[in-house]
Amino acid sequence: MKSPVDPASDARAFLEGLPLFAGLGEASLLTLARAGKFVQVEKGQFIFFQTDPSEKVYLVRSGLVSIVLVSQDGREMVINEMRPGDSFGEVGVLTGQPRSTSAIVRKEGVLLELPRQAFLSILGAEPVLARRMLDMTANRLRGSSERESALAFLDAQARLARLLLQLAELEEQKTEKGYVTISQEELAQRTGQTRQTVAKALGRWRRAGWLITGRGHIMLLNREKLEQLEQEWIL
Repeated sequence: MKSPVDPASDARAFLEGLPLFAGLGEASLLTLARAGKFVQVEKGQFIFFQTDPSEKVYLVRSGLVSIVLVSQDGREMVINEMRPGDSFGEVGVLTGQPRSTSAIVRKEGVLLELPRQAFLSILGAEPVLARRMLDMTANRLRGSSERESALAFLDAQARLARLLLQLAELEEQKTEKGYVTISQEELAQRTGQTRQTVAKALGRWRRAGWLITGRGHIMLLNREKLEQLEQEWIL
């Protein structure tokens, strides 16, 4: 009979395996592990809403979480996706300001919640963690700038082509499935378009033989054509 796993030991092992927390002192890891809590999350569940108080940092153990910006007229745009090993919610915790985005679960999984005070106490005691946080924030800001540039300078088709190419590259780095798993609704949210606009573009590209679409799956057959669409607007 197996002995039950101690939650704090499980959390400590998980934290130590993440690049963000690797090399932290034993006392710091134990403090975070004891303060943290693993939670099961279901598809469609909101972790927090835009304007909520920033009370926790979240680490993805499994599943997929979308970071969503909601406009005043109710439109949603996905600005980032958090996969296993990623963290989110740090900016609000650091600044003390309300959440500037919402977080919604796209694929069920498990998150580790770290309370604000415990996280801030370790951040102040571990300079290496503070430096990594700065690097991570800078990388995300760079990604946000690229998305804003795409919205400002690329037309709808070019934005969609760019996203599909980026998703395909990401899938190839992590799996060998050979296709992108994403719905038309999510494509629309991530490119600032309507679902109908996305569906029409995918339909044209499917008839041209550039890709194959299935239920929630897209396989790219002619990346060169999609790259040309993107490059025409960049150049």
